[in-house]
Amino acid sequence: MKGIKFLVLSAFLFAHVVVWAQLEEKIKSENVISGVIFLDGKEIPGYIKKMGKTEVFDKPFDAPWQFQSEVLFIGKDEFEKTEKIKNKMFQSYSAKEIEGYKYDTTYYESVKYADMSAVGMNMIAKKVFMQKVLAAKISLFIYYNSPPALVDGSSYQQAYTEAAIPKMVYQVGKEGKLKLVNNLNINKELADCPAVIEKYAKGEYKSSNSALNNKNKFLNNTLFREDMRLAVIQDYNNICK
Repeated sequence: MKGIKFLVLSAFLFAHVVVWAQLEEKIKSENVISGVIFLDGKEIPGYIKKMGKTEVFDKPFDAPWQFQSEVLFIGKDEFEKTEKIKNKMFQSYSAKEIEGYKYDTTYYESVKYADMSAVGMNMIAKKVFMQKVLAAKISLFIYYNSPPALVDGSSYQQAYTEAAIPKMVYQVGKEGKLKLVNNLNINKELADCPAVIEKYAKGEYKSSNSALNNKNKFLNNTLFREDMRLAVIQDYNNICK
């Protein structure tokens, strides 16, 4: 009897391993990652199509701005139970349609944002997905500018390289307007935290990067402006919760 039970258990474990291996191969071949979308306050499990890569003039580039406009999603059961996956099975969701999505520990939230760093259509506020890297009294997000729609052979490399550089965006409270960290008005927006204002006035905030560490207040407010403001935000969240 023990021998029969062992054989049954072994067969079950073997079948489970085979199914798991087949699913792993399917995930790899379809270029997806396990995750969830947030729709109407509910978490819907499934698989998200990987993005973030592009080619221009046969040269590969990272394209993280792709994550901000849409997410291609297929439900867990449909993906795992369908033998042949077709592209039309993936549902495209914009930031207007869902509250966000997550895979691994990476979370994208649907937010309204106007990019005021350059003159153009991005200055009009619209819903986008932004990766949320800190949830606190002052929350932090990562934003990417999209490269120009038209680039020539001499400027495309610089345009796509610069577009892949992350920009830090902050939000004060849950209803605050999202703005670039570089534009944070410390004296005005953090006035409810005198300890931070005092330290800022004394020039005690500086770059957290040892290679850029500088005690010069002018340099910290110009060359190292974003890095210094991130230090201020961290202090504010710790002191004035």
